[in-house]
Amino acid sequence: MLTKHVDADYLENKIIQNVTPKSQLITKYLSSKRLFDNQRNANSNNSLVARFTDHKEKYRMPLHANDPKQVYNSIHDDLTLDGSTTLNLASFVNVHVEDEAEKLILENLTKNLADNDEYPILIDFQQRCISMLANLWHAPMKLQDTGILTPQSGETYSTIEQSALGTACTGSSEAIMLGGLAMKKNWQARRKRAGKDISSPNILMASCCQVALEKFAKYFDVEARVIPCDPSDFLIDYDKIYENLDENTIGIFVIVGSTYTGGFEDVGKVSAILDEYEAKTGNWIPIHVDGASGGLIAPIIYPDLKWDFRNDRVVSINTSGHKFGLTTAGLGWVVFRSQDWLPEELKFELDYLGGVEESFNLNFSRPGFQVVHQYYNFLRLGYEGYFEVFNNCLINARVLSDFLVDTGYFKCVSNLHLPVGVTSRGKNSTVSSAKKPSIIPQRIQFASQHDKFNPALPVVSFQFSPEFQEKYPEIPQSLVSKMLRNKKWIIPNYHLPLTTPGKNPEDAKANNEILRIVVKNNLTSALLDKLMHDIVDVVTVLIKSSELLKSDIGDAELDSKASEKLIYNMLLSISNDGEEKLMKSLKKLTLGDKEDVKDADGTVRDSFRGIC
Repeated sequence: MLTKHVDADYLENKIIQNVTPKSQLITKYLSSKRLFDNQRNANSNNSLVARFTDHKEKYRMPLHANDPKQVYNSIHDDLTLDGSTTLNLASFVNVHVEDEAEKLILENLTKNLADNDEYPILIDFQQRCISMLANLWHAPMKLQDTGILTPQSGETYSTIEQSALGTACTGSSEAIMLGGLAMKKNWQARRKRAGKDISSPNILMASCCQVALEKFAKYFDVEARVIPCDPSDFLIDYDKIYENLDENTIGIFVIVGSTYTGGFEDVGKVSAILDEYEAKTGNWIPIHVDGASGGLIAPIIYPDLKWDFRNDRVVSINTSGHKFGLTTAGLGWVVFRSQDWLPEELKFELDYLGGVEESFNLNFSRPGFQVVHQYYNFLRLGYEGYFEVFNNCLINARVLSDFLVDTGYFKCVSNLHLPVGVTSRGKNSTVSSAKKPSIIPQRIQFASQHDKFNPALPVVSFQFSPEFQEKYPEIPQSLVSKMLRNKKWIIPNYHLPLTTPGKNPEDAKANNEILRIVVKNNLTSALLDKLMHDIVDVVTVLIKSSELLKSDIGDAELDSKASEKLIYNMLLSISNDGEEKLMKSLKKLTLGDKEDVKDADGTVRDSFRGIC
């Protein structure tokens, strides 16, 4: 009897229990060559496979120790089933590590970043990285009186020092929590001094925000006022900010590098809205910039864009070292405008690791090698090296964008390939620094002239073009993602963020799904060429399958059952790459190629001819 669910572990356990030790399913876990070596060299009683004589033992600690090589081989073999990090175009996380950096990582793998007393040089590296980021982000400087008299004038000697303060974090998620907490605590302090209620804080963010921003609000009891996106560029709708502000607003998250389209929200425009609100109400509201993805690209590729501490309302900025800082996964940074902005309630002094240490992280023990990797990258690449990496990524992203548009199959939702102020929705965006040309060129000749393009990450978000959807409405866009996965590419298909209703009359008809590609430095020109060919090949197969089915069905009206049959046949043809021989055979099923068959009582019934 067939069942909808088969418990593979149960069947495996049942079979293994009925075989002798000599015939255990060792080959399920070990290659034939390794099996031969183990049989010749290893003690059978020490076989790692003995752990799996019961399926439950995969999920509980074994009673006895096992040979390290066999454990390694088993885990290694399992992990080969994972996808390729190089072909994972869904993730922003860096996957390329230079040999010298890998050597430093291994040498410092066991160091705890929380242990300041034991690893003072590691802690100094962290401070150097914070200083470099503060400089990139134009953190204000302050005069520090040394108390030393100068021999010439008899006056004390002063030095210029950074007023910024920061820390390494476990990704940008922790960094955003710290930035949000600082805004909340400072808001509470101001309200307490004024004798006002502190029970109802709220914070603003766009619907295109990364989930960590909403997590902050939920975890720390702050009302999240999620502002819908403008349908022209899928960034925050600036027209909706003012009406959501009040005396309980602790701040606003502004996103420099949307995960949906790669676009930058305009910090200057948001700041101007807050200025207007303050002038009317007297309520001062700060900005935290979420630069998880754009915090390093923005100052290096778009140096004239004033998104950072040059804006007086920006009190803190975060970025992810493991994204375009090019470290391994798990490193984030947060920098506060000044030491005065970090509330005392967030600072803790510890003395049980050998010396007095000050901490304001949410996490305590965490790996130190990531800071070493970041410091290595800063020294190894420098400003010019990072520029070269980002420059190549952006050029490749613009080439890919233009290619996708030129196929006619797709339109781009991301705008990095378009002139400043122009969006794919055919409207001018609201970038305050934009100098809109009198005649907007369809293409800009040199893809490396970054100041001519919309500021953005090297992210390409695209969807079926209206023309393609009109001609092939039966083709699901999600199949492009699934079929590319069969070619080892990981390219997600997901929904766009919430937009302001009615702002664009075409919204109701618009495709609300996008495919997204993050163009990182490991996507070489050869891989990009292969990717573009594979995308076209996949769509060609889908078109071929659809047209063959349409030619078979003709203009017949389809009821629900016929529609289900169409979808089934289409998926079947896709799985066989649109094989024409199969489609000709399917014609008999689709068109109802029937023969009369008589039942025992003489009743004539329809019967489809079988297909081998």
